[in-house]
Amino acid sequence: MTEGRQRHRYQPGPRPWYRTTWFATLVVVAFVVVVAVVVVIPVWATDTPAYCSSCKATRAAGQSWERSPHSMVSCTECHVPPGAANAVKWRTREWLNIWADYLNVPQVANRGARPTSANCLQCHDTDNIPSQNDVVRMPHEAHVDLRDLTCADCHNQVAHPKPGNTGTEVSMSVCSMCHEQTAQSDQCDFCHLEPQAKDVHPKEYIETHGKQALADPESCLRCHHSKAAFCDPCHAKPTPDHFSGTWRYTHGTTAEEDPLGCTGCHDPDTFCEQCHRVRHPDDWIQTHGPIADKSGDACMVCHPQSMCDRCHEAEGVKVP
Repeated sequence: MTEGRQRHRYQPGPRPWYRTTWFATLVVVAFVVVVAVVVVIPVWATDTPAYCSSCKATRAAGQSWERSPHSMVSCTECHVPPGAANAVKWRTREWLNIWADYLNVPQVANRGARPTSANCLQCHDTDNIPSQNDVVRMPHEAHVDLRDLTCADCHNQVAHPKPGNTGTEVSMSVCSMCHEQTAQSDQCDFCHLEPQAKDVHPKEYIETHGKQALADPESCLRCHHSKAAFCDPCHAKPTPDHFSGTWRYTHGTTAEEDPLGCTGCHDPDTFCEQCHRVRHPDDWIQTHGPIADKSGDACMVCHPQSMCDRCHEAEGVKVP
């Protein structure tokens, strides 16, 4: 009886393959790989400068960052506001953009964030920056806390310097917001502790400053704080006598008295010489008649009709 019972007891069969240990291990490994590919790798990649400069629109910014004093600081430390919530928000958006690019679907719009003072103060403490050194007086804490300025308002090239700059240059274009409002604080020596050079510009700089000003306007605004107050009086509109109707014929005296006033806007080689390169022969008064008959408009480029009339009337010559 005992042998029969033992013979008929249920004997389990072999375990199905999908319930084996090796299959469970394979599923776990596959899950980890998928999560890494879908989530972890994109999140890691978005924290690298290579990712930020991979776009054509930001490639120039990446190149300037490489030669800046902040080349060891990642893009996210400056351009993503501090805090876990901001980090998650930014990485989530970029994670979606990565897969949107692969799947060829519309991406999430992003204009980027300008570095805030909170970003800078993660590494730089205004308490440890002296208000005065041997060169300049600048109480950082007062400007940041009381004037509502950001570090990037003045240190605007520290991470992305323009060609030829080191990134340590400080912009003074925002100084005029406060310092030009009072007579006491609008003088250079209010902040600059050492005498400023009087000959900072080369000779005849008015004639040659255009290219530099176009390439790097901030270099001008470091001293000339207001474009509207300093640059526009010359560049926004010509002097009123330009609209007199006779300026072409009467500008000679002004040009002789203040030639740089002309060449600050007009290139003498390409503009002035259009007329002044003409050299009449010594007997021109006696011989110009037939030429003027054929091409009178050419004469009017330089000479007004009234000039012809006065001379012809004085000489008793009939104007055709």
